[in-house]
Amino acid sequence: MHRVKNYGSFWQAYCLKKMLEDNKNQVEFIDIIPGTTETRTVYKHTFSFSKIKRIPYYIFQKKKSQIFEQVQLDILGCTSKLNYRCNYDVIIIGSDEVFNFVQDSPWGFSSQLYGNINNENVNSYAACFGCTTINDIEKKNVGKEIISAFDNLKHISVRDINSAEIVKVLTGIMPDIHLDPVLIGDLPLEESPKLDLGRYILVYSYDFRFSDKLLIEKIKQLAKIENCKIYSVGFYQDWCDKNIVPTPIQLLSYFRQAQYVITDTFHGTIFSVRCHKKFVTIIRESNQQKLGDLLNRLGLHSRVVCEVDDLAGVLNKEIDYGAFEKLRQAERNRTEEYLCKCINKEQ
Repeated sequence: MHRVKNYGSFWQAYCLKKMLEDNKNQVEFIDIIPGTTETRTVYKHTFSFSKIKRIPYYIFQKKKSQIFEQVQLDILGCTSKLNYRCNYDVIIIGSDEVFNFVQDSPWGFSSQLYGNINNENVNSYAACFGCTTINDIEKKNVGKEIISAFDNLKHISVRDINSAEIVKVLTGIMPDIHLDPVLIGDLPLEESPKLDLGRYILVYSYDFRFSDKLLIEKIKQLAKIENCKIYSVGFYQDWCDKNIVPTPIQLLSYFRQAQYVITDTFHGTIFSVRCHKKFVTIIRESNQQKLGDLLNRLGLHSRVVCEVDDLAGVLNKEIDYGAFEKLRQAERNRTEEYLCKCINKEQ
């Protein structure tokens, strides 16, 4: 998913690539072979283009697309020519929701993402089923195909308990669970530029998804009390003071310098934690499996907001980031051991 125009996808690809390169490996990205498509909108937001200024939104998206095309080329090394080679010493599938075929995507259900690759050393790392359930697998009638593809995996690693339990149901094997590479990898935080933006609350959610009027009002009240502007960074929210399209490096700067972060995304939560910010994560039905598991795994379930009235109280709770950094280093060591095992073809 290294070609997806998404900050989390970019940093996942970067962090895994760098971890492997730091251990003297040469890394290339394999592109996804599209399969059958399954259209299912997991989260429905309501907005009307008659209520927003269309031109600024389209300009925002065009600028974002251009930025990602450039960084995917310059930093990840992805050219316009797709790479479907499979003659590598080792192939690693993931991280990201590579096992989630019910999300809206250009590739749909592709057995390649589950291990159906003509190579003797295929592995997964921190892979995720996302909102896919066993019922979805049965309804789509792809269980046998997934099991057959999994049989080709030397090692299976997922990033959440829901994915682990699905793998166990399908294969009878409980896979390893590892943290997302953005959590344990080398983010160039110190290289991110200093920004002169004053005080601001950073909102990080997919385009127009923060549409609940009560939530918006609570965020505006908090901003007024804290004398902050409200910036939506990386995505478009028409009610914010400013919508900003940063490069992936600049995104880290916006997180680092924010007074608070309000997010409902997996990587918005991770960026907040990596930058040691006061943040809240808004849990929804569509993200509760992966986000609830992530925060529990990090000992940060206290950052969850289910009722908007709890927003200010949760934001102002202190966070023990010393404990997080100890956990992060231990999980980094465990991940490096796992990747070395994959590369060395250990059973």
